[in-house]
Amino acid sequence: MFTKKIGIDLGSSSVRAYLRGEGVVVDEASAVALERKSGRVLAVGREAAELDGRAPGHVEVVRPIRAGTIADLTACERMLEHLIQRLHGRQRWFKPEVVFCVPSAASGVERRAMARAAITAGARQAWLIESPLVAAMGAGLSVVEPPAHLICDLGGGTVEVALVSRSSLVVAHTEPLGGARLDAAIVAYVRRRHGLEIGERTAEEVKRTAGAAEPLDRPLLATVAGKDVVGGRPRTATVVSDEVAEALQEPLAELTAAIRRGLEQVPEAYAAEVEHGGMLLTGGGALLRGLGRYLARQLHLPVRVAPDPRTCAVRGTGRALGELEVVQRRQVYLMS
Repeated sequence: MFTKKIGIDLGSSSVRAYLRGEGVVVDEASAVALERKSGRVLAVGREAAELDGRAPGHVEVVRPIRAGTIADLTACERMLEHLIQRLHGRQRWFKPEVVFCVPSAASGVERRAMARAAITAGARQAWLIESPLVAAMGAGLSVVEPPAHLICDLGGGTVEVALVSRSSLVVAHTEPLGGARLDAAIVAYVRRRHGLEIGERTAEEVKRTAGAAEPLDRPLLATVAGKDVVGGRPRTATVVSDEVAEALQEPLAELTAAIRRGLEQVPEAYAAEVEHGGMLLTGGGALLRGLGRYLARQLHLPVRVAPDPRTCAVRGTGRALGELEVVQRRQVYLMS
């Protein structure tokens, strides 16, 4: 009763944590600021991300996860240690149990590395479960009983297409195409159309404020600040949602092609269930206005967006903490 149960969704752009009995308690940038010489943690999450590109020379800002895999194991361990200690408090005798969601394409080496990082950070047990499976659980779907569910998880660094049935992944297809690709397309468009240099953080804000997969009945506006390409002076420009939709057509076509490649792997025995049930969009990328309609039209398949898609996976870890038999049925874990 004294052991805390923690669910963690460690993504390329965001880290989220679920504390059993309290809900989602952390939703921040997946970044850690380290002192170069000592490796001491100076900031984690939002504070670390704000230092990116403006940190003094003795500080290094690291993104531990890139394209769904661990890019810097040491930084990952430091961030997890900070996160687990923050959630667990000063208890010494009762180490927490941790459930991680991992990309379906993660190798055995990467999975063991993430589990060991959690153990090193102070967890008593570290359970690993694939992201599409916990995303389906977070959306309230039954992953134990039929029918099968087609999940498309749109993260910051990857797109995962998976068919979930009886606590397992019948299909798991991952490609390095996520929200960062959309942000880069907006950066390039604003430079070309408005002659303004902006960063990816500004592009992400444009995407949130006026982003759309197709023209809207009532266009939205976003004011962006950047540096003039010719004169180098600071100035602003107004970007319309129709322009954002135009800027995103190429990466959205790439996304559609990636999903089609995943659909091609669905066995014939599940075709009727997929055609009837359609596809569920999860992950932060699912928030792009009109994306469900766009994909439904392109794929000729019913498409719906999960409630609060950004937190589907971490809420699914919370559900998994209460249904560990689902995790134990097929997932490995490490124990300190």
